[in-house]
Amino acid sequence: MSRKLKMLRIVNDIPLKFKFLIIYLMCVLLPILCINSLFFLQDSKNTERREMDNLQISLNRVGNEIMQMVNSGVVIGNAVSADRVFNEMLEFTYSDNVAYYEEYDSFLRDKLGQYPNIYPYISWIGVYTSNPTLSNGGSYFMLKPNDLKSEWYQKMNENKDKVTVTSYLDTNPMNPEEKLVYVSIIRKLDNFPDLMKFSKYLRIDIRMDKLLELFDKESNYLLIKLVDEENRLVLESAGAFKGSDPLLPTLPVSKVSQLTGLPENSFVSPLSNASYVLNWRLVGIPEGSRIAEERRGVIHFFIWLTLISTIIPTILIYIIMHSFNFRVRKLSKHMQLVKNERFEPITMYEGKDEIGHLLRSFNLMTEKIRNLINDVYKLEIQKKDLELERVQAELNYLQSQVDPHFLFNTLNAILVVCKKYRYEHVIEIIQNLSQILRRLLSWKEDLVTVEEELSFTEMYLQIEKFRFQDRFHYELSVDDSVLSYRIPKMSIQSLVENSCKHGLQSVKGNRRIRISVERAGMNMLMKVEDNGIGMNSTKLDEIVQSLYKGEDNGKNIGLRNVYRRLNLFYAERSLFQIESIPFEKTSVTIQIPLSLIRKQEETIGHV
Repeated sequence: MSRKLKMLRIVNDIPLKFKFLIIYLMCVLLPILCINSLFFLQDSKNTERREMDNLQISLNRVGNEIMQMVNSGVVIGNAVSADRVFNEMLEFTYSDNVAYYEEYDSFLRDKLGQYPNIYPYISWIGVYTSNPTLSNGGSYFMLKPNDLKSEWYQKMNENKDKVTVTSYLDTNPMNPEEKLVYVSIIRKLDNFPDLMKFSKYLRIDIRMDKLLELFDKESNYLLIKLVDEENRLVLESAGAFKGSDPLLPTLPVSKVSQLTGLPENSFVSPLSNASYVLNWRLVGIPEGSRIAEERRGVIHFFIWLTLISTIIPTILIYIIMHSFNFRVRKLSKHMQLVKNERFEPITMYEGKDEIGHLLRSFNLMTEKIRNLINDVYKLEIQKKDLELERVQAELNYLQSQVDPHFLFNTLNAILVVCKKYRYEHVIEIIQNLSQILRRLLSWKEDLVTVEEELSFTEMYLQIEKFRFQDRFHYELSVDDSVLSYRIPKMSIQSLVENSCKHGLQSVKGNRRIRISVERAGMNMLMKVEDNGIGMNSTKLDEIVQSLYKGEDNGKNIGLRNVYRRLNLFYAERSLFQIESIPFEKTSVTIQIPLSLIRKQEETIGHV
């Protein structure tokens, strides 16, 4: 015996309940534990990496907004430096203060004062110059010895670039004894070589509270520190630095581009690659234990996931296995009885699953399943025959209503004409009537072609034309591609007769009726429109509701017959629409899907 067959034999010899236990341990419990463990490890790494990425994005977002402020200040400085008229006024030697104030009031006052209003993050903008004829005040100051010793002035002179962004401690204008941290954009006004008699510097101070607002937006994620080019702490999320200390707090430095002494998970990001902020950096320190909290959340989640994914499946599998094993053994026992020609049914609740289906099938087999199938089959055949007879009887009833109704109206028209003309000129109308009656007698099918229906309708229109003479006109508009399609007979003629009887008969003057049959996409449209008396919306709604409800009130026989026959032939998928404007027009539109018309034709072909 081969090893494979021997293994199958061993498996087949194991009892069913032990097979289920092996399946549960090896295929359910062990995979759940392994997958959850691997998923936990991977998700922990992903969570930590995602959180670190979010923190880096948060830090970069602050940096981008700070650079928008700085770059806007640089643009302002370039614009001011390129204004020759402005620079000429700063170079001009004024004879006295009166001459200076005249120029100040006329031009200089509003030149720089507009920018803090436009850019809310600018706290102050002004010019420092060595021109001694300018008076200090507003946005213009003459360089004094203290200014020449100031940190911003010294950095500006040390820097060869035209623009310098620097931080420094300076006096609080509201409290001279207090020092404040300033971040300023310094621009040399030296665009014009011929206007270099005096030194001129534009200083733009950034509002520290605006920077602090940027930091506070990210306070839930990061403690952010702004470090200048000398690795001095300028600002952090906890607030701006104030005090009498002449030096800003300084972080320890190991390299020019790398800070030390920071927490292990901190972020250090350059503010920008621009030369004027080349060594400025943002330091982001994760607030609290956010990553640890995320990690604990992942651990708790996977503990509950593991418990739920093991306990619940264990309970469910036990219940399912017990149900399966019990019913299979029951079925096996009764199959042994069938083998001994004892057809005893299984007396228990079978259930609605596959095993229950087997049990019910077994019970049906042991009783009278074949006779029951035969009874059901005969009952279905009888039901279909009754349905066909009902539909055919309804069609015959509807058709029997159409013919006498039409014949009565036609004879009435002949009677009126004969009385009016004293039985003269009736040959043509009688011929048309005889052809109509002959066509009615020869039409055995319920469906006729559009061409036959229009021919029949036109004979009726000839009768009405004879009746109204020159006061009656009709028009046929037909798409030749639909002439061969089959529709219920007298569908169009009944609508035309209804228009003549109810719409045109009460109108004086010219009477017009238009019939159109065309193909519109996947549908065929048939429309009958007249310029008769029409009806108001109340009467129109009453007619439509009676059609939908199938009420037989002895009125609107033609419309009701056409509507009901369309529903019977086309399974209520045809469209029957009536529109009317009082004393203007009435139109009836029928829309039939071409697929249903072809289906009817195929049915007739098979028959």
